[in-house]
Amino acid sequence: MDISRIFHTLCVISAVIFTGASASAEGLTPTGVFANLPLDVIDMLRPAARLDMIDYYAEADSLAPVQDALGGSSRLEAVAPDYLRAAITPVSTLEIKLLPLAADTIVMTLYTVKGDGIAADSKVDFFDRDLKPLQAGKFLKLPEARNFFRLKGSDISARKLDELLPFSSIALSTGPGDTPLSAEFTSVGTLPDEEASMLTPLLQNLEFLWTGKSYKLRR
Repeated sequence: MDISRIFHTLCVISAVIFTGASASAEGLTPTGVFANLPLDVIDMLRPAARLDMIDYYAEADSLAPVQDALGGSSRLEAVAPDYLRAAITPVSTLEIKLLPLAADTIVMTLYTVKGDGIAADSKVDFFDRDLKPLQAGKFLKLPEARNFFRLKGSDISARKLDELLPFSSIALSTGPGDTPLSAEFTSVGTLPDEEASMLTPLLQNLEFLWTGKSYKLRR
């Protein structure tokens, strides 16, 4: 590593550490949040590995992978002023979104796991700017399984739907700026072919819009 590379790396690390240490300051950034998230939120990547990912991305948007805790590769896929998406493992992603709340800003994280034979499913968490956990239900109430299906005019009742779906998996995703929060019901993909073919035509994705206080379902 040459002197310029060392200097650049030290600058990036210093900037990220400063962001985390001054969480109540104006400079809250997705990369600062990514570097400082508690290990129970993102235990596959130690802070040093996250700093490497930020450093690589900063160098001409390099997507060079970094080794995760299991020896796999992780990389940043997108970084914006209010948004970050990282591929943590081949089957998992992390999204970070900064959300305005009154005169403050809060943080939403979406950790999504998806693999062969596994219905994609997301865990959503909210934090204050000091990365202290907030009550998720205060900001987002996910709908019941039946809300993802257009049952009116079909041969399937809500009761029958409940019988066909013993569990619910929902994949959440968002993006920078005013991108809505999208919710996809994924459990149907794990059903036997006959049942899946009945339900798939009735499926619909749902979108939520940030109101400045919470996410509300787009009608």
